[in-house]
Amino acid sequence: MGWLLLLPLLALAGCTNINQMYAKYQQGDEAQFDRITEIVSRPDYPYATRRKAAQILGEIGDPRAVPILRRALHDYEQRTTLKQDVVRALAQIGDTSAVSDIGRLLDRSLNTADADIRMTAVAALGDLGGDKSAEILVNALRYYDLLMMREEQRAYRGVFTGEEQSYPFAPGMVDSLGRPQRGFANPSMGGLLGDEQYPQISMFGTQIDPREMQYNPTPEEREKTHEALVNVGVDAVPVIERFISDTGMMTQTLRQELLAIVSEINGVPPVDEP
Repeated sequence: MGWLLLLPLLALAGCTNINQMYAKYQQGDEAQFDRITEIVSRPDYPYATRRKAAQILGEIGDPRAVPILRRALHDYEQRTTLKQDVVRALAQIGDTSAVSDIGRLLDRSLNTADADIRMTAVAALGDLGGDKSAEILVNALRYYDLLMMREEQRAYRGVFTGEEQSYPFAPGMVDSLGRPQRGFANPSMGGLLGDEQYPQISMFGTQIDPREMQYNPTPEEREKTHEALVNVGVDAVPVIERFISDTGMMTQTLRQELLAIVSEINGVPPVDEP
């Protein structure tokens, strides 16, 4: 057990060394740049140290770090915070060669647990800009629109009232005998589960709150993607126009949102379509 107590101390020492390297670099020691860059790609270094190295490379802003940072996006790593730091660093450096790598990262990050890395990635694409970023963001917006449409279709509505129902029991509801009913449907779990039927401990040994598993990040992600497309600016306009003209099937909601983005970019009021 003693070695477990040493891990936080080692991570702290590693971050301290990184800070010292950065200080020396700022004083003119160029050799420290290569050392900091190497640390990002070394899985044998403490995780916190690698994160700090990625953050520093973003602050330095030297394009020589881009190849290492791009490769780091494709390394297998269960935790996502390092990749978020790498994505932010690439956005700070501003090299658009990383856009495709960030797009591939989005392709591989479709789990609910990856919401933070997706939102970091779309924000970075908005900062990097260009046609390719706009294309990926338009595809992301279409994806989120599809998810939200499916979620709406999945909602259970009363046959006679047409009202949306909390299926099968809303919080606080009781049956005819006054017994509390706590079951709820979770489509991602494949059906009806009560609180007691959910796993209580995660694979990492942490406690799970079943109701936290109901969190749906899609609306927030859609909003972040909208903001990122506006941030791309005029380069996004022809991409959006091509998408609207070439895509035969899209929801009216998505069409109106894309037109609103074009209006925001051009600085004119949106036009309501019939």
